[in-house]
Amino acid sequence: MMYVELSTPVPPKGTTRFDLTYSFNIPEHGADRMGRDGSLYEIAQWYPRLAVYDDVHGWNTDQYLGQGEFYLEYGTIDYEVTVPAGYIVAGSGVLQNPGDVLTTAQRERLAQAARSDTTVAIVTQADLSSGAARPTSDGALTWRFRAENVRDVAWAAAPDFLWDASGWQGVLAQAYYRPSAVATWKEAAKMSRFSIQEYSTRWLSYPYPQITAVEGPVSGMEYPMLAMEAKGENGPDLYSVLTHEIGHMWYPMVVGSDERRYAWMDEGFNTFINSFSEEDYWKRNDAAVRQRERQLVIGIDQMPAAQPIMTSANRYKTSNNLLSLAYVKPSVTLLTLRSKVLGEQVFDSAFREYTRRWAFKHPQPSDFFRTIEEVSGRDLAWFWRSFFYTTAALDQSVESVKQTPDGVAQITLVNLGDAVMPVELELGFEDGTKDLVKLPVEIWYGGNRYTYQMQAGKTIVSARVNPDGNFPDAIMTNDMWKRAPAAATP
Repeated sequence: MMYVELSTPVPPKGTTRFDLTYSFNIPEHGADRMGRDGSLYEIAQWYPRLAVYDDVHGWNTDQYLGQGEFYLEYGTIDYEVTVPAGYIVAGSGVLQNPGDVLTTAQRERLAQAARSDTTVAIVTQADLSSGAARPTSDGALTWRFRAENVRDVAWAAAPDFLWDASGWQGVLAQAYYRPSAVATWKEAAKMSRFSIQEYSTRWLSYPYPQITAVEGPVSGMEYPMLAMEAKGENGPDLYSVLTHEIGHMWYPMVVGSDERRYAWMDEGFNTFINSFSEEDYWKRNDAAVRQRERQLVIGIDQMPAAQPIMTSANRYKTSNNLLSLAYVKPSVTLLTLRSKVLGEQVFDSAFREYTRRWAFKHPQPSDFFRTIEEVSGRDLAWFWRSFFYTTAALDQSVESVKQTPDGVAQITLVNLGDAVMPVELELGFEDGTKDLVKLPVEIWYGGNRYTYQMQAGKTIVSARVNPDGNFPDAIMTNDMWKRAPAAATP
């Protein structure tokens, strides 16, 4: 960190200028943020950046230690990359001098791709083999990029990039990859386009002119308008990583959360929106995946090293906590809030409003909580407290069922954990029919035991809470009550 004392103060709306000379050695593997592989380079975290000055902490000068990621300010960044003429460069922002670094054929193909729903090859294997991929092979070329309203920029370069692109509503969706990755990456531009369409349609329109996916040694990392991914084992494996990194264009590239303190506002929100993207792309139902995620979170929360979601990223005690607290638990929690508390339409409206309201700003957790409550009209203090500030477990159970001869039934429910949620109670009757009763979370305000009374009209033979298994219930073996079988007549 460097503290620079200016010669004169900068007034509101004023400007200042200072110049820095710097250099660094490019690492072979830079903590999975950047790296190089033979002649391929993926360059990030490569220039001095201003710390964020916000109205909560003032100057944010916390170091990026351990798993703590980045908290950055927005601006316009102009940068130049000078490389050997045989290299192809992909970068954040818009290329400013295509006439200097691209061939006539490539410029024509890019114009075609911008209007095309299907993938257009900008640089082909034949171009690479014949030398037609570059306007010249001698000396060096300088690529100039401009990125507006961004918090960072990154770039990648290689002499053997294949380059595909297509367009969606004015956005150019691109993929750069080496010939060795063609088996998986031949669909990457299509995957990039679909991801932009999915997130734009569901949450907030993508505000940038292009998105670029780059294949290389970095297994998965995101920067404005540029996502780095590895080769991948197969199509689903690649799409999982690619749509995740592109999802980061919304959180935290547009909604500028403090990843250093609150990783869940970055990785957690992104994991949540990825669940819809993967289901939609592959036209499948991932209920089994969601169940595994719930069980993973429950298991980690019951370990001695368990910590709450609100733990700062550099203070996670174990790698399991990183996986759960930054990624999976926030997603599981938001999916539960959406499906079991607010309903899909209300939740989606609230989440869209949060994204719109805090685009290109710096929200704190309370801003997210407040926005969801304002739009939904619900007091959710019980929810945030249980699932974000503690490691409290949810454990609902049916304790007993009593029924009088005239059909009046009393079903006693108990909440055995410290977390609360609404109750979904499925009643099974002797005639084989079933009813689903939904009870609000307020039933627990009077304590951890509640008796639901109803005029059943039919004999109850079973009662089960959480019948679809979609609540994060820690112990599901106590969810069901069954009537004891009648004693055999001697």
